[in-house]
Amino acid sequence: MKRRLLFPLIVILVLSVSLAACGGQAKTSATEAAPAQQQAAPEPTATTAQATPTQQEVAQEPTAEPTAEPVAEAPAAEETSTRCGDKSKLSDTLNFFNWADYIDENILTQFEEECGVKVVMDNYTSNEELIAKIAAGNSGYDVIVPTDYAVAIMADRGVLTELNKDDIPNIKNLEPKTMGMYYDPENKYSVPYQWSTTGLAYNTTVFSEPPDSWAAVFDPEQVCQHKGFVSMLDDSRETIGKALLYLGYDINETDPAAQKEALDLLTAQKECIAGYNSENFIQTLASEEVVMAEAWAFAAALARLDNENIAYVIPKEGGTIWQDNMAIPIDAPHPYTAHVFINYILEPDIGAQLTEWAFGFTPNMASEALLSDDYYNLMKEGGMIPDEETFKRLHWIERSPGTEIFNDTWTALKSQ
Repeated sequence: MKRRLLFPLIVILVLSVSLAACGGQAKTSATEAAPAQQQAAPEPTATTAQATPTQQEVAQEPTAEPTAEPVAEAPAAEETSTRCGDKSKLSDTLNFFNWADYIDENILTQFEEECGVKVVMDNYTSNEELIAKIAAGNSGYDVIVPTDYAVAIMADRGVLTELNKDDIPNIKNLEPKTMGMYYDPENKYSVPYQWSTTGLAYNTTVFSEPPDSWAAVFDPEQVCQHKGFVSMLDDSRETIGKALLYLGYDINETDPAAQKEALDLLTAQKECIAGYNSENFIQTLASEEVVMAEAWAFAAALARLDNENIAYVIPKEGGTIWQDNMAIPIDAPHPYTAHVFINYILEPDIGAQLTEWAFGFTPNMASEALLSDDYYNLMKEGGMIPDEETFKRLHWIERSPGTEIFNDTWTALKSQ
């Protein structure tokens, strides 16, 4: 998990439906990183291998050659100011609440070295945990990374700060197709971080052909052939949503009868799976403790990094598309520093470094040319990059008053 590659992201994906999220736990000053979900939305276009952008290695910031002429010092000073804002207004620390395994810890160290701000990070394992923590108030966090629908929920509850975009000039680097999404139409409260999909990860030594249907995990005859070696995400919206798709319903269906069908399906499946796992299924896939898992594409890529037998597919019934975002709680103790940190993440080289670590898809146009062949090859060979036809099968998870029924269904399932 600590090994990371450098890569070229030749994917600008025109989102007809754009971009869950998820992660482990722990408290660190700089930790590893995680994901996020349908509404009809613009589709990001995936560029083919033939259309690969010019490749470069992820660049370090240019260093001015030693010189005795004062005028030669000016560009370096200006650059530092651009990346760190007004240093006189920065706090000594920044409290970051993020998914686990979702950022290269070196980025946090670099921010401290360049800007003089120590980043303290905590992790959460679901959007629901994040929402509850921020909604309760006085969380102490300055920057959070909510998935799309979670942004809408927290904005509606009035617990997010309206962003001062003058303090985030690198917004100009963001792909327009990742902006103005249904959950934050004017990007008042959030800017994109990474996007990805949710489908099935599987071991190619066990499945010679990609599982083309969610029947692989829901049909008792199929899933019980691998009893104890299949896992589902510990996420009510993702897992119930896949059961609904398999049954022919919309992923956001709230009809009680449909929810009951999904509950019955998941109950029958339960005795044959290893369990519900959002925290360490990357490791269990890589170590072959499970041979198939409901998974985020980026997580499947991380597992493939350690085990080339791991591949990924979006079944014919469909999968989830989601986008994680950076936002600032309304009661953040260091709001100016939070804006500067967000802007720092949107620097071209930092954006590329983030994507190379997390194996998501970058919303940062200026980062794309800095991504390596290794990144692209792993993502392509593992089946993580969605083509145009796959995009048509991807759905955004939405929230409304009626979707509270998913919590009821999940509680009923977990209590059995």
